[in-house]
Amino acid sequence: MVQRSRVAVVVDSSSCLPREILQDSGILVVPHQLIVGGRVYRDGVDIDTSTFYRLLKSNGAVTTTSGPTPQAFLDAFQRAGEETNEVICITLSPRFSPTTYNSANIAARMAREERPDLEIRVLDSRAVAGSQGFIALEAHRASLRGEGLEEIISRIEALIPRLQLLAFLDTLHYLGRSGKIPKAWAWGGNLLGFKPLVELSQGEALRIARPRSRAKAMDGLLRIAAERMDGRPCHVNVMHANAPEDAQDLQERAHGLMNCREILVSEFTPVMGAHTGPGLLGIAYYSEP
Repeated sequence: MVQRSRVAVVVDSSSCLPREILQDSGILVVPHQLIVGGRVYRDGVDIDTSTFYRLLKSNGAVTTTSGPTPQAFLDAFQRAGEETNEVICITLSPRFSPTTYNSANIAARMAREERPDLEIRVLDSRAVAGSQGFIALEAHRASLRGEGLEEIISRIEALIPRLQLLAFLDTLHYLGRSGKIPKAWAWGGNLLGFKPLVELSQGEALRIARPRSRAKAMDGLLRIAAERMDGRPCHVNVMHANAPEDAQDLQERAHGLMNCREILVSEFTPVMGAHTGPGLLGIAYYSEP
């Protein structure tokens, strides 16, 4: 059953939350677009994650992505306006996708022209994937408690600096194919067996290690997260790209190493997986204040 809230929450499909939470919360998800072999799919609408990763492995065609259109955001704002007159839209960091943030702002202006009583705030999450998902979830939970738009924004602004995300790629092939890194780097990294471990925080992506096996990458990811949390109560979002068994293992190990007050498992959405490829594992996490 969808829970009614005072402030509607809208998020783009680059965020990662478990499907059942999205369904029960009523958080509105605006799809990015995937172009596979010349055919356009709406992320999570026309294509699900398992189908997408199967296509990605079997199809030699280049896969590209495009941010949500202003019309897609406008549709979501109009749906939200049927239930409330306060809306918060949490977007992927403009450093990763300026188009997404700009489209949301254009749509917000369009919606206000139609409904002057509809208050819409577009917020740069400075995050992506599981971190962005946590922001949307916190906004929704605050709304259920009866908090208004300004209170929720203040709460989120306090949360964003505490969010951290660590992930590793199983292969550099897809980053090379998409043009995000030189193909020679991708070829060399794959040849040597590197599983690049990266951190995404405050809109920045940093490579922090180059483990030589998947097992070492998982160990390193957990060790770094546990050291940073240092026993403090924390919330964890385990993310995977077509690797559910490893995600389950990561979840169980995180329970043993970290003081988890909440631990979720979510799929890396196709629009993100188009660049990373299958096999990615990661965790987004934050400590309680």
